Amino acid sequence: MKVVVTGAAGNLGSRVTGELRSAGHEVLGLDRKFAGFSRRWRRINLLDGASVMQALVGAEAVVHLGNHPGRSRRMPDHILAENVAMNFNVFEAARTAGVRLIVYASSVQVMRGERLFSDPVTQSTLPWLPLDGNIPAAPSNPYALSKSIGEDMLRYNVRHAEITAVSLRFPFLMANPPARTLQPKHCQRLDEAFTWLTYADGARLIRAVLVAPLRGFRIYFPAAPLPMVAGEVETLRQQFFPRVPLKVPAPLASFVDGRAIREDTGWSPRDV
Repeated sequence: MKVVVTGAAGNLGSRVTGELRSAGHEVLGLDRKFAGFSRRWRRINLLDGASVMQALVGAEAVVHLGNHPGRSRRMPDHILAENVAMNFNVFEAARTAGVRLIVYASSVQVMRGERLFSDPVTQSTLPWLPLDGNIPAAPSNPYALSKSIGEDMLRYNVRHAEITAVSLRFPFLMANPPARTLQPKHCQRLDEAFTWLTYADGARLIRAVLVAPLRGFRIYFPAAPLPMVAGEVETLRQQFFPRVPLKVPAPLASFVDGRAIREDTGWSPRDV
């Protein structure tokens, strides 16, 4: 399959390009930075719609990872405006080029938004546990809003074109599994339920999505089954999420419900 990967020089993008090439896909990597790729790569600014349009000619699938991160040196209004513009350019180019599948790197922050240590200690506002891709969007910062708008753009494209779109609401991504010795804090990733995933597992998921028989628009929440902090899941739930409704009977074994991803793609995280 001919696949274009945006943000190909990033921590996740570089692993995705390697994973897809090892699976036999023909991959074109796009990024604004030079990453020293030995194979197909193109330097591009995703804010340049004409360049994006040209890069996607002939592609069968697009893996769109290229956005400003949440913790960026850019002003919040720039993060929102430029992420939305980049997403529009990529999705519009994909539709025009006849691309059949778009895989989009969204964020867990779409569900609620990131909390900082300086934020007041309050109860979690998550609608339910364990977390899954069906949680309604409720972004609380410009970065999260840009990702939520990206999901709306995909819904629009699926309604008006023969495109399948998959939004992956990634949690905190890391190179290696955590030691799980960190003591949990009220304001550190509370509304993310202390979830995480390795870059390698994220890349393997994207590989699985590309060959899965999916149709329409899907949202998944891929995360490792155990939290990044110390403690048993049920103990953490009682301490930090006592008022959050449960979709499964207590005691809770995981803050993540990965059944939809497993059933649709066969993927489950290896790094746990």
